[in-house]
Amino acid sequence: MHRDGISATPVTADQKQKVTAFFDESKPWQGDLYRARDDYFARVIQRRKAYAMDMIRHLPGIPPGRVLDIGCGSGVYLEELLSMGFEAYGMDISEEMLAVTRSRLAAAGDNRLHLAQGDVEHIPFEAASFDLVICVGVFGYLLRDEAALEEILRVLRPGGYLLLNLTNMYSLSDADFVLRKKIQTLFAGPQQPCESAECPGYAMQSPWMLKNRKYGFKSYNLWKYERLLGDLGLRRIDAMTYGFEFRLLRRWKLLPERFLSDLELWMERLLRRRAIPYLSYSGWVYTGVFRNQ
Repeated sequence: MHRDGISATPVTADQKQKVTAFFDESKPWQGDLYRARDDYFARVIQRRKAYAMDMIRHLPGIPPGRVLDIGCGSGVYLEELLSMGFEAYGMDISEEMLAVTRSRLAAAGDNRLHLAQGDVEHIPFEAASFDLVICVGVFGYLLRDEAALEEILRVLRPGGYLLLNLTNMYSLSDADFVLRKKIQTLFAGPQQPCESAECPGYAMQSPWMLKNRKYGFKSYNLWKYERLLGDLGLRRIDAMTYGFEFRLLRRWKLLPERFLSDLELWMERLLRRRAIPYLSYSGWVYTGVFRNQ
């Protein structure tokens, strides 16, 4: 791949090929996750969509407008964006995912739907052409985010909005692991997985993904990353975290699943209404909305 005449490194190309292959073959991500009711991960993914759409509905001035869904997958976000009145553009690195979207949505003949293959570091659209860009479930798969952010800022008009989804490295479920790794690094220097995938200062690679899927997936220091976005001229106007797994309680079945699910939803509603230091940024998943200054 080339951008402004600069070739992608072999490591970056290998990462993209492995991620594309995974989504080309993933039946859950091609639609099943959004229908499942008996799987914890699927329920979080479904709430991720619901929270994102609620944030978009409350944005001043839109809908309608032109929206770009980067990493549109099976088109579940595009479907709702169309129903909200947007002219919707979907882009994905996986041709198989785009084929699923076409079979689901294009048959309706809505001329407001436009699909293209591409990746977030090489967006195939003109500068300042979108009122809203959404990027859900994408950035974690990048080794670094700088080129992607540059491209998003290129196609986002001044005053436009970016809705960005990230995984939180300091969630209640993972904070103990992250802190142990930080302490280990202080005494022993960088360990795996940093030797097999880049570890930018604002994020941390997942050892499980590197071991089991053989490609990188990173979670984020949300406070540091929001400062980085602010330095780029993206002003945060809304943000929340969600997904309180209570991993040990679920693993050891110390409390009924129904009780834990209700407690999780109660925490999400409480922290959506009221900002509480750390706890408001302690969910496993983060969604933020930023305005391009």
